[in-house]
Amino acid sequence: MFYSFNLGNGARVTSLSSQRTVDPAEQAALLLFRLGFAMLCILLPVVSIFSRRAMVVVAPIGAIVMISAALLMKSKADSPARFLQSLMRPCGLSVLFLLGWATISLLWTPFPEAGAERLFRVAGTVALAMGAILAMPERMRASNLYLLSVGVGLSAILALLAGLAKSPLYDETMLERATILITLLAWPAVTWLSMKRRSVPAMAIAGSIGALAILLQGPQVLPALLVGAVLLGGAMNNLRATATAFMTAVAMLIMAAPLIALLLSLLTQQESGFGRTMQIWAEVIVAEPSRLLTGHGVETALRNRISLALDMSAPKSLLFEIWYEFGLLGALSTTMALVFGINAASRLYGVISPFALGCMGFAFALAVMGLGTSQTWWLTALATTAIAFGAVVNGAYRNERPHAPTDAA
Repeated sequence: MFYSFNLGNGARVTSLSSQRTVDPAEQAALLLFRLGFAMLCILLPVVSIFSRRAMVVVAPIGAIVMISAALLMKSKADSPARFLQSLMRPCGLSVLFLLGWATISLLWTPFPEAGAERLFRVAGTVALAMGAILAMPERMRASNLYLLSVGVGLSAILALLAGLAKSPLYDETMLERATILITLLAWPAVTWLSMKRRSVPAMAIAGSIGALAILLQGPQVLPALLVGAVLLGGAMNNLRATATAFMTAVAMLIMAAPLIALLLSLLTQQESGFGRTMQIWAEVIVAEPSRLLTGHGVETALRNRISLALDMSAPKSLLFEIWYEFGLLGALSTTMALVFGINAASRLYGVISPFALGCMGFAFALAVMGLGTSQTWWLTALATTAIAFGAVVNGAYRNERPHAPTDAA
């Protein structure tokens, strides 16, 4: 198509403009991707309020839809190579080592079939999350990212109403799981709104999450939120120092967990509550000290509780389960994966880093305080949150206007 311009002195300049052709497959892929992303951002948190299996059904379908959309995009032809490159990074290698050591532990676990099934679920969840992140357009549309805010806000309101109504359609455990998922997704949602300087909706979402945590009155969510808020405030003030302190605290808690348990068991003589859980952990260590090296094998923490081989009052913390199932090598690889992940989060664009550190602090605090970290719904919630943060990172380019050219044509 030709365009003609009059320069005012009788001269005319004619230029040729090539019309950009629209690729139907590319447009269909973008629509399909939007559908998959909406399933994760809106459908998943809303349905999880009323269905116990929503997370393990809706989340994989949404991720698969997003990956399928990427297969139709010419710009995503290098996704398999990027997937392998991601695995070769320090955090990816640490996760691979942990999965490999867990696979080797099938040789001595009393529950090899259940352990293999759990490993398959974990590996599948990790692979789907990474695939969905790599499937995202390099420049994420703002219209897609606002779906995240809509989904979190809507689900938070519904969860508040459900908690106040005390409907027989759900139980407290289901509401607590939904609250944790909604709270996790609130971190990337508020991050995006803060980037776009939408302070009112960001404060509304944060307020609704706080009200939901208070209404739930659970022993974990509200303290974990406080941990996340402290990390967020510290990162806003001094990002590098906060990230270093967070990495140090994580490494010390995981690697010194058995020693801490032994010391606390000597200091606390309670026959119930926290003191009792520390005494049980100390008894496990003293009874089988060699298991500190090898662990009891994958899936043993839960199955031994069911079979009463392990006291039901034993800790449900990430710290205990890692050491009990995988021993020293499992604890070391978990520590490395978390430390590398925190370091990577601290290097993200602008305001994303403080919120990412706050979210990781919230999740880690939940895991340390006794949330069942081996359960599929928890891994799915973390994977969905990672996908949401990946979308925010890819949408960061729209946060700043391009500079106008200063030279005249």
